[in-house]
Amino acid sequence: MTCYSGTQLRVLVLACVFCLATSISLEEKVQQLTENYGELKKSFESRVTHLETKVFQLEAKVAQQESLIASLRMDNPSSRMATDPAEIDNNETHIYPRTCQEIYNYDNSRSSGYYIIDPDGQNLNGESEEPFQVYCDMTTDYAVKTAVMHDSETNIEAENCLEPGCYKRDIHYSASDKQMATLAELSKECRQYFKYDCIEAPFEYEGVQVSWWDDRKGDRQYFWSGKATTTHTCECGINGNCIEADKKCNCDSVISDLRTDEGTIIDKNILPVKRLNFGRTHTGSGQHTLGRFECSGKKVVDGKPTSCADLRILGNTLSGFYLVKGINSVENVDCDFTKLQNDPGFQTSIGKVDVQSTPVYFYAQKNSTFEKEKVPIPFEETKLNIGGAMNGAIGIFTAPVTGTYFFSLSGVGYFNNYHYGKMLISLMMGEKQVGGAAIGLSDGPALSTFSLQSTLPLERGDSVWVEIDEQYVMYLYDNGSHLTHFTGWLLQQDITIK
Repeated sequence: MTCYSGTQLRVLVLACVFCLATSISLEEKVQQLTENYGELKKSFESRVTHLETKVFQLEAKVAQQESLIASLRMDNPSSRMATDPAEIDNNETHIYPRTCQEIYNYDNSRSSGYYIIDPDGQNLNGESEEPFQVYCDMTTDYAVKTAVMHDSETNIEAENCLEPGCYKRDIHYSASDKQMATLAELSKECRQYFKYDCIEAPFEYEGVQVSWWDDRKGDRQYFWSGKATTTHTCECGINGNCIEADKKCNCDSVISDLRTDEGTIIDKNILPVKRLNFGRTHTGSGQHTLGRFECSGKKVVDGKPTSCADLRILGNTLSGFYLVKGINSVENVDCDFTKLQNDPGFQTSIGKVDVQSTPVYFYAQKNSTFEKEKVPIPFEETKLNIGGAMNGAIGIFTAPVTGTYFFSLSGVGYFNNYHYGKMLISLMMGEKQVGGAAIGLSDGPALSTFSLQSTLPLERGDSVWVEIDEQYVMYLYDNGSHLTHFTGWLLQQDITIK
């Protein structure tokens, strides 16, 4: 058995204490290093994201500058102004095409590549949004694709967190929200591809939506493929082939294996995706891939424009007053092309325009009495007959155009020496009575005035006249004083525009 002196024991105890202190210090250092690493990792990832955004913006600027330099090197700028819609230099103001489809329509020899476009057009008030760079896929002539780039196109891993939507990824595009909304208005269809690789990272957990995306209006959306729906679903849910039959997405499965949901969102009224939000990635992992915002084709206006929206599609970009096709009329509207078509004040109705292919009005008089029944009353004198629609000799008006007409008749009825007399005057359209006036007198001889007015919708070729429908010892009295007056005119012509 080994024996130690008191001094040796004190040294041994101090050595043990030192060793224990050294052990605790190393654990603390490891913990501190771990915490520092986590903070450095977050800082580094944030810095990388910031640099990626800056690089993306600089690449867009470089592409725009290269386009401008190329145009300046052209031998004949004035010729380019007249023929090249990709960029027109006019008093240092650059006017760009609005979509890739317009570039192709102008010159179908253009190859796929990067171009500068300006969907909202050139605005003289200086309120136009900045043009921007897009990728034009010219390989399909009937639906050329315009692709808007953003800073989240690569496969990106969502951070581990528990709460619904705790991981957020804002999507920064090369174009403003207004420009992309205008591009959607001009295009026949728009779409955006989405893919999510997941391990225990669901979209929906126990009936609660833990992941979603924000549309261009900032509203939450829970569908990951197809058109807008109020229910949570993915491509496999639409097709009915998810891994688990009772799930709407593959990633909603609780199986701890790699799963994938991918599809294409095709509702142009709410695209593009502005933010991705994911939750419940704390025990697993989720990696998202978001494609470019793509629009293709051109929205077609069938016939003449009926609204400011149609005028924009046809290429109008300057705000102001325009004439558009209404229902059987031409209407005046005030278009504010600095706004989107669903914004208040985009279109203000001013009113209908009084358009007549030819003016139509007449004024006819009689200078003699008339008493025949059931025949048109003739008029000996036609004072006015603009449009030539009134045949006074036979007393018949024939409508030269379809529209709304006004007619007025006034005159004097006379009976001589009977105890009672009457006369019924009818306004006729074809063989149909459409108006009338009645006179009844007693204790003659006596005179009585009458009048009738009527507003009628007439088709071109319709005939209108006045006649004595019935009379008893009374007749239409007139002499050189011109007591009978028949007048009419076109109030509004129905405009048929194809």
